[in-house]
Amino acid sequence: MQLTLTPQEQEVLSGAVKSAISDLGTEVGHTDNQAMRQDLQKRKKVLLAVLDRLKSTV
Repeated sequence: MQLTLTPQEQEVLSGAVKSAISDLGTEVGHTDNQAMRQDLQKRKKVLLAVLDRLKSTV
């Protein structure tokens, strides 16, 4: 899939992804359930990769 964004859209999306990454970090820290913790860590890893890709297109 290919997505074309304006610079403003890219900036807003990057901010939203950063916020989600931060929230997931907090959730991971407060989660005792190991399976849920692993799922949250996987999601965070995916979002970090997305953020990296967003940054590389600037």
